Amino acid sequence: MKIMISSDGTHAHFYQRVAWANAFNSCGMQAMLWDCKNSSAFDAFDTFEPDIFLGQSYNLTPDVVKCIKERPWLKIGLRAGDWGDQTSQIDHEKFNILTCSPQEQQAIQKLNDETGQVKFVHIHYTPEAIDVTHNRFESIGVKAISLMMCADVISYREAKFDPELACDIGFVGGYWPYKAQVLDPYLMPLLEPFGQYKVKLFGNQPWKANQYCGLISDDKVKDVFVSSKICPNLSEPHAQEYGFDVNERIFKILYAGGFCISDNVVGYKTTFGEHVPIADNPEHFKELIDYYLEKPTERLKLAEAGNAHVKEKHTGFHRASEILAAFGLQDPSEEVVKQYKENMNAF
Repeated sequence: MKIMISSDGTHAHFYQRVAWANAFNSCGMQAMLWDCKNSSAFDAFDTFEPDIFLGQSYNLTPDVVKCIKERPWLKIGLRAGDWGDQTSQIDHEKFNILTCSPQEQQAIQKLNDETGQVKFVHIHYTPEAIDVTHNRFESIGVKAISLMMCADVISYREAKFDPELACDIGFVGGYWPYKAQVLDPYLMPLLEPFGQYKVKLFGNQPWKANQYCGLISDDKVKDVFVSSKICPNLSEPHAQEYGFDVNERIFKILYAGGFCISDNVVGYKTTFGEHVPIADNPEHFKELIDYYLEKPTERLKLAEAGNAHVKEKHTGFHRASEILAAFGLQDPSEEVVKQYKENMNAF
């Protein structure tokens, strides 16, 4: 089976697509990432000849549609933004939430009416959220599913403690105005006075802080998580407001073996239960930081429980299995999980 995965830049969803591809390839399938922004659709499809195409509604160009129509056997799954009962209630000027535009809705409907090949659309929200964020896709005959973020067990195995990265608080993520609405009240107070905590910040958007250590390579991110006593997980404003957007960072921290304290997003509670301490507000966040810095045994216990939870339910293999099941490929779906369980100790 050959799976082609469209990708459009280096961001959280790129790393998720890498996790899927790694899982598929580890199970004897062939998966490739196609850089849809810098490589021809015709070249990609003609060279690889996929059985499954995982793309995005917002990258459904005429060239991609033509390639799909030329391959009537092709099964299609598309990442798509919100189109549900809740969509009209959101203040889109205030909150940066991906929505499925009318043009995208029409393109998906037209493609599916003409080919029947669009088997589902997906988003990384919790399963409970899909009922209000994506329920209107039913009106065009397309089901919507949750494909939550996950841990890439291939890229994130063998995280190692690095004395040069050791700190009280380690955070990997850029600083920009939208995200600053959360970073400023939660994280910035921990930076002053300088030296009250040993903090290391990494990210591709610079922080105006002495604790900013610059960029860090992808292969060292996991080492930050196990070299820091505490790894904060802080969300974007819309996640705190609506509760359904569970970010990628928390899966990475836990799979690497790090200890995480998070801000209050409903999806974190439903996904991770008691494995991650949740701060109700910035003041509570600092209280939890101070408490757990003095409790190494409790940190270790929670980190181990969180690690086991992610390994059991939230890896790239689990998402690869869910993708295949969404296409109705039950036997291959079960085989992915079987192979993962048989080889868990290798990851």
